[in-house]
Amino acid sequence: SFRDVSLSYHEHGDPVLSHISFSVPRNSFLGIMGPSGGGKTSIVDLILRLFSPDQGSIFLDETPIDEIKINDWRQRIGYVSQDIFLMNASIKDNIKFYDDAMGDEVVYEAARKAHIYDHVMSLEHGFDTVIGEHGAMLSVGQRQRIVIARALARNPAILILDEATSALDSESELAIKKTIETIRKTVTLIVIAHRVSTITNADNL
Repeated sequence: SFRDVSLSYHEHGDPVLSHISFSVPRNSFLGIMGPSGGGKTSIVDLILRLFSPDQGSIFLDETPIDEIKINDWRQRIGYVSQDIFLMNASIKDNIKFYDDAMGDEVVYEAARKAHIYDHVMSLEHGFDTVIGEHGAMLSVGQRQRIVIARALARNPAILILDEATSALDSESELAIKKTIETIRKTVTLIVIAHRVSTITNADNL
């Protein structure tokens, strides 16, 4: 929960956020909309602890998040932005992302939740398919679902999608919406979107 949180990026500057208070129940779906520069990503930056609020506090249950070790805190969070980072490597390695201890079944289940499993299995080399520089052999929507699978494979308690559908066509956006419906109620979901269609089914807006 955010309790009377304010944030300014520059000393003596106008606040980016002023006296913001809201709670996100566990395993609920919060949608955030607003104009560019309205403070949407600033809320995410505070959750990720890239910044600390100038005033007010953020709590996990009744514990201030700044009392939780930052590595422990960030391990609870999966983050997906509109900027897609993929390696010139196999789909499996892009989902594992240097976590050699991750088993294949974890990769497959994350891909199923991200609604990319069937497409991957239709490829000649399946999860061993090398996708090229920046995932060049995949569509933008498929790349985004690989990145979502990467986040889900780490079993986060909180998943943040920060305008992750803004560059997608309507068909790809629909696939992401299916992913959201698959995982909702199993993870606390925070989705920032320009288009209301992405977050129509949110528990709170």
